[in-house]
Amino acid sequence: MKRSFFSNLKNKARSMLYPYLLWSLIQGGIMLVLSSYTNGQTTWSDIIKIPIEPIAQFWFLYVLFLITLLYFIGRKIAPASYVLVLGFILLCIAPLLNFWVLVPLAQNFFFFVLGSVMNKQRLTTILVKKWNFIAIPLYLIVNVALIQFIGNKWVHHFLWGLAAVCGIYLIAFICVNLKYNHRFLQYLGQNSMIIFVAHILAASGARILLLNIFGIENVFVHLLVGTLAGLLLPLLLWIICKKMKIARFIL
Repeated sequence: MKRSFFSNLKNKARSMLYPYLLWSLIQGGIMLVLSSYTNGQTTWSDIIKIPIEPIAQFWFLYVLFLITLLYFIGRKIAPASYVLVLGFILLCIAPLLNFWVLVPLAQNFFFFVLGSVMNKQRLTTILVKKWNFIAIPLYLIVNVALIQFIGNKWVHHFLWGLAAVCGIYLIAFICVNLKYNHRFLQYLGQNSMIIFVAHILAASGARILLLNIFGIENVFVHLLVGTLAGLLLPLLLWIICKKMKIARFIL
């Protein structure tokens, strides 16, 4: 919390709310025009309600901003350990909540705070231990249990939380212990925002072309082409925008 509260808030609003509003309108507008070719039916009502009701994947940016705001407020009045306890309480009561935005906020706030208190040096020290390989079978076991208890609201909720912790830990463990400098993975991480905001448009466009232009219905072809399009086309867009010196306007 080195910068002032309002400075932090302004920075996060620029990095989260601006892309949220811009790309919600772009994607929503395109989905509205091409609604006859897409799986979902987007209406003018959906577009108008974007400031209070996110469409498609953009719920993540919306909730992330609210989580960040709650974290800033919490850290303004209490130490990190207290905010972490608050996050755990919210995680526990999440199944009791009924309003849409409160549910993902309560479910994810704990993990956000956990990430903030686990600094890089502390995390790296833990993750280089060889016994961390147990994270792989543990993650698989928890996910199998998660599927088995999918009908039990409370058990499924706590298994979901455990699966999230195991999954995050596993990814961190793999990244720390990679023997080679994977510059491509690093590049993807550095450009994850443009991939996030544009991947649905790219992948959906690829699906429409395959299905309606080329008449290809093979599931594996759609998975492969859709994944590559969703990953690479946003990166291509970013490269073009940087060359045109307009990158700062799209994110």
